[in-house]
Amino acid sequence: MAIQTSVKRSFILWNVLYIVLCGGLGAWGAYDYWVTIPDQEAAVVEYEELSARRAALEIRGMLWTLIRKKADGSITESEDESLTTMKTKFEEAGFQQPPPPLTEVEVAEYETIKATLKDDFENTQPEPPASYDRWVNFWVYFVGTGILGTPWFVWKLWSRRGQAWRLEDDGSFSTPDGVFAADEIADIDMSIWMKKSIAKVLIKDQAEPIVLDDYEYADVYLIVGALASRFHPDEWTEEAKPIKKDEGEGEEGDDGQSEPADESNPTDQATSEKSAERTD
Repeated sequence: MAIQTSVKRSFILWNVLYIVLCGGLGAWGAYDYWVTIPDQEAAVVEYEELSARRAALEIRGMLWTLIRKKADGSITESEDESLTTMKTKFEEAGFQQPPPPLTEVEVAEYETIKATLKDDFENTQPEPPASYDRWVNFWVYFVGTGILGTPWFVWKLWSRRGQAWRLEDDGSFSTPDGVFAADEIADIDMSIWMKKSIAKVLIKDQAEPIVLDDYEYADVYLIVGALASRFHPDEWTEEAKPIKKDEGEGEEGDDGQSEPADESNPTDQATSEKSAERTD
């Protein structure tokens, strides 16, 4: 009965998951880079400007409150000292006369600033974004996972679309690279099968082998097992499992006792090595 492979459902699902993750991380990085980080930087600047404006209005309001108290004689000693200190600082700043008292518009502005700092910032200075946030979001998330990662996994799915390997009853082998008769197949390389589930079919007069990957395609192990048991019947089963030799198995001697397998026998050594690799 012919054996044909197909793309594994698990392979499709994993790559769809990777596409969603890469696309999501890419979108997240783009949003942070072009929206979140600029908003954070703008919030820091806005808070600093509003705080500076509020402080200037508060100083002027306090100054004229003390001036009025001094004029009507209700100022206390500590308030008088504060007034003198404030006048001195204004003079040092180059003001010949104290700034004018707050207008109604400025009083309204002051109240608006106080409400904004409380409602929008909870009277707490926002943290500026870290210096590395921009390049991490742009290069790692947007470019690395979004621009490069997403198309890569889309291509992996698209490139496997319609691909199949088929081993016919007569031993001929149909692949995406062509159809090969049974006598054109020279051997199968099983050196990394037990480690990576990959086997390489060697074709006569063709430099590049045909790679069979059991991770990506279903029933690959049946084709590999059929070819491996054909070319190496003492080492592999039809299900691509290594044939294990019992440690005590060997040829019987003249006395009828079983003798251990000859360690110099290359087949016994190869079988022992492959069994050890699978155990590891």
